[in-house]
Amino acid sequence: MSKKSKLPFDPNAFDSITTIGNIIEDFPKLHSMDFSKVSLNDELTRLNYEITSPEYKDFEYSDIKDCYEYEVDKIV
Repeated sequence: MSKKSKLPFDPNAFDSITTIGNIIEDFPKLHSMDFSKVSLNDELTRLNYEITSPEYKDFEYSDIKDCYEYEVDKIV
């Protein structure tokens, strides 16, 4: 039986920050939508993502480029 070296648990090893700017290339239809009329959060939920940035306000932005810095999480 071999002994594995025990490393202390590092919770930060699992953290990664994903922004709308990171995922936008996977969803080109979002570029043509007006988010002052359509909820970006609802659209992302359909794509299994949710906006986690507390600063985000629905219907405040018309262009997706204005939202690139907001953080999102994948819905599993």
